[in-house]
Amino acid sequence: MDQKPLFTVILDTYYRPKLLKQAVDAIRRQTYDNLEIILINNGATSETIEYLYATANNDERVKLIHFEENQWHPDDPLRVVDVCLNAGLQKAKGEYIFYQSDDDWMSDDYVEKMVSLFLGHPECTTAAGLPVVVDKHGAIISTAERKTNLRSRYMSGNEVALDKLRGGHMFGAPGSIFSIKTDILRQAGGFHRNLEKSHLYGIVPFGVTGFDETAVFHWRRHDGQLNVHLSLSGKVWIKELENWLSEWDIQGKWQIFGSNTADEVINTLLQMQIRSTAIWFAVNLLQGRVQVCVHMLRQIVQSDHIYKFIMKIPEAFWARRHDLLFLPKTFLKWVFGVLFAVIL
Repeated sequence: MDQKPLFTVILDTYYRPKLLKQAVDAIRRQTYDNLEIILINNGATSETIEYLYATANNDERVKLIHFEENQWHPDDPLRVVDVCLNAGLQKAKGEYIFYQSDDDWMSDDYVEKMVSLFLGHPECTTAAGLPVVVDKHGAIISTAERKTNLRSRYMSGNEVALDKLRGGHMFGAPGSIFSIKTDILRQAGGFHRNLEKSHLYGIVPFGVTGFDETAVFHWRRHDGQLNVHLSLSGKVWIKELENWLSEWDIQGKWQIFGSNTADEVINTLLQMQIRSTAIWFAVNLLQGRVQVCVHMLRQIVQSDHIYKFIMKIPEAFWARRHDLLFLPKTFLKWVFGVLFAVIL
C-alpha cells in the first residue's frame, strides 16, 4: 500500500501560550497521522518557549525554528510573513502545506479531509474547509444560516476568485484558509506578505480548488488580533498591493483567461483596497484618532490614488454610519487632539 502523503502545518507564535496550546493540541490530535508540525518561535516569551520545547520533546512530528528577536516591527509589520513563514516553508518536507495563526484551531479531522480533497481530484492544487468565527472564549459567534462559501466540492479556482471579486457568495474567510500543494506555493514565490490575496488571486485561480464544508476551522475574533491592530494603526496598504501585483505579474498570469478578465482583476483589487482604506479612515475619523488620520492622509497623498480615495469617502462613511452615535465623544477627542498637535 502506498504511504500517505506528508502534510505540513506551520504555526508561528510569540506571546500567548494559552491559546497556542489549544491550537497545537488540535493539530496533534489530527486523525491524519502522516503529519509534520513546524512551530516557529518568533522571539517568544519564556513561557511560550518552554512550551515549544516540551511539545517537541513529546512529539517527534514537531520541528522547531527559533528567532531570537521578534520579527514584527511597527514600520514593517508584515515582515513576519516574509521571514518566519518562509523559514517554515524552506524547512517543510510535506507534499501539502497549511499555515495557521496561534489563536485559531482546526477540527480533529481537518487535515484528513484536506488530504482527501487533494487526492480526490488530479488537478486540485488548493483545498479549504469551512471557517467558523468564534469569540475570545471559543464560543461560536453566529449560528445563522451561512451566506458565504456556497460552492461545490471541486471548482475551477478562477471561477471562485472572480466570484469573490464580483461580490458573490462562493468564498469568504477572515484570513488565510487555503492548504496548498507545497511545490505550487514555492513556484509562485512562497508566502507573500499580502498573504490572503496572494493565495486567492495568485495561486487558487490556476488550478482546481477543493472545499469540504464538514472540515471546520475555528477563527478566533478578539482585540489582540494582528489585523485589528494593523487596521487601526493608520498603515495604508495600497503600495504593498501594487508591489505584489507587480512582483507576481498577476495581470500577466490572468491573461490566460482573457485580457479583459486580467484588467478586471487588477482594477477591482485596487478598488477594493482603496475602499478598505477609506472605510478605516472613516472609522479612525469618527472615533477621534487625529494622529492616525493625519498619518493615513500623508500616505494617500503620496500615492497615485488620492482622487479615487476621495470618491470612496461618502461610501465609507455610509458603511460606518453606526459610528455616528459616538460623535459627541469624538468631537471632544478631536478638540484635544488638535490642541495637542498645535502645542507640539
